[in-house]
Amino acid sequence: MADKTDELLTNYYSGVIDSLIYLRRMELQWQPHDDDNIGASRAINKISRPFDDLVIKYESDQVLHELRNQRDTIKRIEASWDDTTRDIVRMHYDRRDRLTWLLISLRMKLSERTCRSYQKAFKDSVSEALTGLNIAV
Repeated sequence: MADKTDELLTNYYSGVIDSLIYLRRMELQWQPHDDDNIGASRAINKISRPFDDLVIKYESDQVLHELRNQRDTIKRIEASWDDTTRDIVRMHYDRRDRLTWLLISLRMKLSERTCRSYQKAFKDSVSEALTGLNIAV
């Protein structure tokens, strides 16, 4: 990887960020059931709101918040670009397909240099947006 922006875009287009968000939510949902109060009674007036507690955990978790910010920022920027650039960027950063610049240029019917310049312009806009949001890039 050349830099953190490349790594972030690779993780986004390869589905890693969505997997990390899912795993983090599963971690926050998990609750160990260690009952140290053996033989004693439960408090009658104790209010239990498991859904509300879970939402509070999701909203207050910094890791989950940063992952969502990264994903949403890339989605927003991706929606503002034309279809050609989006396709080139998807093909380049999705590591499940492992396409080379030659294959990308043949599929898009553009020169390799043009494809690279579209990718670089997109990457620069993502980097600028993430820097503006104080997300590490």
